[in-house]
Amino acid sequence: MRRVKSVERMISRIVGRKLERIVVNSEGGGGSGVGMESPLAAQDAERVACGLEWMEDITTQGQGAHEDAQALVYRPPRIVHPVPGYQWHGALGRAQALIRVPRSWNGKLVIGATPAVRSEFALDHLVSDIVLQRGYAYAACDKATPGLTLRDPARSMAEWEYAYVHLIEVAKRVLALRFAQVPLRTYVLGVSNGGYVARILAERHSDEIDGAVDWEGVHWDPDGSHLLKSLPAWIAGFAAYARAEGAEGAERNRLRDHLVALGLPSGAERHWAIYYQMYWLVTLWLYGRNLDPDWPTFALPWSNDWLHDPSALAAYPAEERASCIASRIRPIANTGHIGVPVLTVAGNWDCLLPFAHHQAAYAEKVAASGCARLHRLYEIDRGNHVDGLLRLDRGDEQPVFPYFEAAFTRLERWVERGDEPPPGGLYRTVDDLARGAELFADTNLEA
Repeated sequence: MRRVKSVERMISRIVGRKLERIVVNSEGGGGSGVGMESPLAAQDAERVACGLEWMEDITTQGQGAHEDAQALVYRPPRIVHPVPGYQWHGALGRAQALIRVPRSWNGKLVIGATPAVRSEFALDHLVSDIVLQRGYAYAACDKATPGLTLRDPARSMAEWEYAYVHLIEVAKRVLALRFAQVPLRTYVLGVSNGGYVARILAERHSDEIDGAVDWEGVHWDPDGSHLLKSLPAWIAGFAAYARAEGAEGAERNRLRDHLVALGLPSGAERHWAIYYQMYWLVTLWLYGRNLDPDWPTFALPWSNDWLHDPSALAAYPAEERASCIASRIRPIANTGHIGVPVLTVAGNWDCLLPFAHHQAAYAEKVAASGCARLHRLYEIDRGNHVDGLLRLDRGDEQPVFPYFEAAFTRLERWVERGDEPPPGGLYRTVDDLARGAELFADTNLEA
């Protein structure tokens, strides 16, 4: 990596060329260009380039791990050695963002699309630690709607797309200004809501990126099975199932079978209570308020009483309000019309985003758009929504993290060498997907 002693001199050299667009040579991918038409991105890039700070280790080993990052892993990845380099952290528009560049930069960029409504540090273990050790620059943001921001109906999940497009534009300019090179490749790695972001970028902004890996992306389809349709029935059904504990086996089995028929994975029953307490109720309350703000219960402040009696939330009439919801989902809906390779990795024991409703449904949409050649769907046997839940109750599940990293190595080879990745399907061991790639994630999946 070429070092530049003076940021001001570098800015002067770049701007002094009076280029309207900086692009790499023909060996670079479609996402390698840096458009110079955005004044805000140009201003932010100069500010960030001047603000990069040198650090002896930009991994979590040197800086510590944020609680949002710790919550997502069963075990953190191996960090073989410190990674010295540069870091910036601050505001980009409404979003909080970070950019890291290792001293031994390989000339490529990875964008981390964060899950849930977590912070910009959420993927520090799952993505940043992995890619920094491989020489990549890394950038991520909080999607501009952290915490309970979406309780304000004036805010929207549509902001996520803008926040990430802006982040990508700024990160590319920063690398050009400070290190005299635009990225040769730009990849997006996203989880859950961040997986949705990765898909949207692949659909709507394929000229800015070269490929994506999404882990259990949320699938928003105004006419399909989305969270506001599925969650009320699961909540009501599980409440009845939990009350029947101790009842005769036939009745409890009937209630269990009803929940499976509603889309919950068979085999993961022992984890339903965790999802009920940690995900289902708060997800319906938060996203319901944003997508259907006129329904009275969604306007109420959160109540812990709902954990014991969820009937108020479970009464949400999703079918009656389908047209209202659809009008607000349509602007953020996935089309499946991807313009770059996308590899999807998802566990089939995910009890928030069931495989059939969110992963297989998206694969079908990609195929219907004529883009199946650019997509692979890897179903991970006994994989959960978040590996961190396995620390609470491991049971028979296995972490998905190693498969996620393995998919990234496959994406690299597909984009850069033309090596086709393995076919989609059910994967029970990571070796079948990694095929000899060295992984930093812990591959001792059964321990």
